[in-house]
Amino acid sequence: MKKIVIILLLACVNLIFAQQVFPLNTPKVDTPNGAYYKDLDGELNQYVGTWKGNWEGKILFLELRKVKKKYPLIDGNYFTDKIVGERKIISSSGMVEVDRIANFDEISSEFSGMFGQKKDYSQKFLLFQPKDMCNKTANININFINVQKTQMRLEFKYNPNGINESCKYYNDIMVEGKSFPMNFPKDIVLTKQ
Repeated sequence: MKKIVIILLLACVNLIFAQQVFPLNTPKVDTPNGAYYKDLDGELNQYVGTWKGNWEGKILFLELRKVKKKYPLIDGNYFTDKIVGERKIISSSGMVEVDRIANFDEISSEFSGMFGQKKDYSQKFLLFQPKDMCNKTANININFINVQKTQMRLEFKYNPNGINESCKYYNDIMVEGKSFPMNFPKDIVLTKQ
């Protein structure tokens, strides 16, 4: 009898604390504590991997991973599958200009998403938040250009956010009219490696 009571008690505790799983694109309205918006259909898998492309004599490597990210709620947390990414850029002389892949940071990576545009949710993009750029961000629109989904075109678009005088690039941008030194192409085709 004692074993039956313990089993029933454990079953009740499991039901109370069980994580609710929802499809990835379910609207996040009235999200219960501990909910998990999971990539049940493998929608994000097509982006995962190392991608390579050339621009202006440079080689760009973009590594994308699918991770389970935790986000806060007023009364707890929820989880969702996301794509995160880091980049490596090699100059035409072979010098490594940027290498965030070697020390991939899944917590605060430079790229995160996959998001859908407000006007056309099927148009996917990554948010690009490069380090040491005074909180300047950009959207990287992504379009696959072959049916095998082994090639994709990336289009870089700055997000409209201001610049603070404390930013080390303030004079270059506000006084001299230069762009942020993002070191990322405006338009590039990448091939899955």
